[in-house]
Parts: sequence; C-alpha cells; structure tokens
Amino acid sequence: MSIKNFITAMLNVNPVDIESISTVVQSDNTVKVKIRLKSDPAIKCPFCKQPVIKNGFISRTLTHSTLVNRKCIIVYDRRRYLCKSCGLSFCEDNPFINTRESITLETKINVLKDLKKVANTYTSIAERYNLSVTKIQRIFDKSVNIKRKTLPEVLSIDEHYFPASNFDSLYICILMDFKTGVIVDVLPDRKKAYISQYLNNIRNATLDLHNKSELDNVKYVSIDLYENYRDLSHIYFPYAKVCADSFHVLEHLTKDFHMVRLRCRRNTQDENIQYLLTKFKSIFNHDTYLDNTPKYNKRFKRYLNYRDILTILFDYFPELKKAYDLKETYIQFNNTASYDTARTTLTGIIKSFADSNIKEYDEFYNMLINWYEEIINSFIIINGRRINNSYIESRNNQIERLIYNARGFVNFKRTRNRILYCLNKKV
Repeated sequence: MSIKNFITAMLNVNPVDIESISTVVQSDNTVKVKIRLKSDPAIKCPFCKQPVIKNGFISRTLTHSTLVNRKCIIVYDRRRYLCKSCGLSFCEDNPFINTRESITLETKINVLKDLKKVANTYTSIAERYNLSVTKIQRIFDKSVNIKRKTLPEVLSIDEHYFPASNFDSLYICILMDFKTGVIVDVLPDRKKAYISQYLNNIRNATLDLHNKSELDNVKYVSIDLYENYRDLSHIYFPYAKVCADSFHVLEHLTKDFHMVRLRCRRNTQDENIQYLLTKFKSIFNHDTYLDNTPKYNKRFKRYLNYRDILTILFDYFPELKKAYDLKETYIQFNNTASYDTARTTLTGIIKSFADSNIKEYDEFYNMLINWYEEIINSFIIINGRRINNSYIESRNNQIERLIYNARGFVNFKRTRNRILYCLNKKV
C-alpha cells in the first residue's frame, strides 16, 4: 500500500477527492496531517440552487482517533462558497466533521463503540484517544439518550445499591423483560411514591379509548420480597400474577437455619462439638456431598466423612436435625414442585414449620404465610423457565462491575443511559 493510500484509508477519504495532503511527525510524536479537498464543480447554493463561487478557506484543527498509540491531528482547510444570487455563504461537505467541535466523526464513533463495553471507563477511553474525561462524557451525553422500552408480558423488578447518585436515593430500581433479558428502564429511586408516579405517567400516556393502558399488557411480575413492589404490582398491574423470587425465599431459610446452628454452638461447652459446628458448617449446605472419603480426625481419633460428622451433631442436638430436615424439605419442594402441586405441598410445609417450635424459624414461617400466593405463582413456567429474578440478578452483577470500574457514578441520567447502552446489545 502506498503512503498516500494508507493515509487516505486512515482518514476515510477517497484519494481522488484530495487536492493536497502532507504529514508531519512533531517532536512529541504527534502526527499532524494537513489536508485540502478538491472543489466540487457541480456544487450549487443549497438555498436557491444557483451557481456559487469559491470564497477562501477556514482552517480547522481536529483531533482524530485512528492512531490510538499516539496523538493524531488533522489540519483541514475547509473551503467556503458564496452565492452571488442570495448572498448565502456556506462550507463544503466533508468526511471529518459536521459541527463546530474539534473532534472528528470517526473519533466519536470509536469512543461510542468503546463505551459499549462494560469494562471500559470514561478515564481509560480518554487516555486511549488523547481526550479529556469531560470530553468523553460530553460525547456520550450528546449521542446517547435512550427511551424506555415497552413494558413486557413478564416483568422482573429489582434494585441496586447506588448511594453516590445525585438523586436523593440509596437504590436504583431496574425493570427487565424476563423473556429476553432486555432492560426496560432504570429508575433513580425504588421508593413507593416515585415508582407510583412513574407508573401513573405510563398509564396516563398510553390510555386508549377502551380505558386500557400499556400497564394492562403485563401478565406476570417477578419481585424479591420487598413489600412496596408487591403493593405497586397489585395496584398498577391488575391482570398480572405477582411471583416471589425463589432465591430470596431460600436466602431467608438459609439465614434462619444458620441462626439455629449458632445457637447450638453458644449453648454447648463441649469444645469438640464447637469445633465441628464451626469448622464444618458447610456440611449443612444442600449441595454438599456427604458420602465423601473419610479422613482421619485427631480430635475424635477415627476416620470421619461428612455424614459421620452430621450424625455426631444431630445426636448431640436433636433440634438441629429437625431444623436441618425442615430446611431440606423446603429446598426439595422448591426444586421439584410444579404450579399444580405447589399449593397443597406448601400448606403442609407451613404446618411443619409451625409445629417445629424452633424460634429461629418464626421469621420464615411468617414469611411463608405472608407471601403464600406469590411463592405459589413463582412455579409458573414461561418459555421453559420458571419465573424468578436470576436473570435480572446477573444483570445486577454487570451493573456492579460497571459502577466498580468507574469508581462510582454521580450523574444518574448518564448512569442510566450507560447501563441501558451497555447491557442492551441492540441499543
């Protein structure tokens, strides 16, 4: 490839359109390209369509991003024209820029491509293209302003801790299409009053002649165990079934069981039992393989596997065994029940927790009563998947990474647009 062809390819200019071009590498390794384009003989006044005359040049110094390993500057002599008929003065069209800014269009495009990646920060992109962080943020703010998506049939709602926002709130609220994983919108607050106003605005804006709104299209709502989300769902999605996320239910159960374990540890003076309850607490996890190869234990002077350890602890604490069996029963129910069988089975499980007289399970028992219908609804299958918040939780992890890489965000509007821009592939 000739030098001229290389330069024109770098600048995205057809060689036949160039009148003159020269390149200089300055002492700081900045590449300076001076270019002038050929005049278009057929050009006419864009206002009156009459012939025009040349009217000199305006020199523009532009930052260009093709050479990311060093700074690149284009000194562009932009030709001006004058229409003698109407007096209009205007500049020639060009492939570099169409505004009064000093950054080429290709630079902006490359910046926006890089901002699409969660791992990239405004600072890292600024360093890559020899621009300021403020300039990168301005490019993003002017180019990206994403409207909310239409509310889907299956709506997942979750929140993310965001205390640095310039909005007076500790959490942002995320709305997601359960079927596709597309983020519908990001709200600056999860408080009941704000979400209520937001949904009211949607209802008023989309109300049709039959008194139906976009809200009526939502048939299922998946939420964690946040009362406000449930209350709002019943008010604003009248045709929707509200589903409690199974992960959050299990989280409560696991926490309460470990409270039982800790109480047992506090109530014994046997150091060997304290040792087992502390060192081998993972054996109480549902997915722990208990029939592992026995290993010699110096304290007990014999070979023990995980099932042997459980047996020792259960013999010492019968209530711990009862708590463990209840926990495993509910997890088995959660993993195997269907929507048709969930109601009958859950009723029996609730009775078992009530009869256990384990005080740490009072919280879980009350939760099962309070969220009974929503837990049953969580067994509904949509497109081969049980309704839950696992998909939106994975999106939360991406948001966490985005915020961590940026060392926190302050501007909520920019943060919202960045989340929607990065996490929705088709945006």
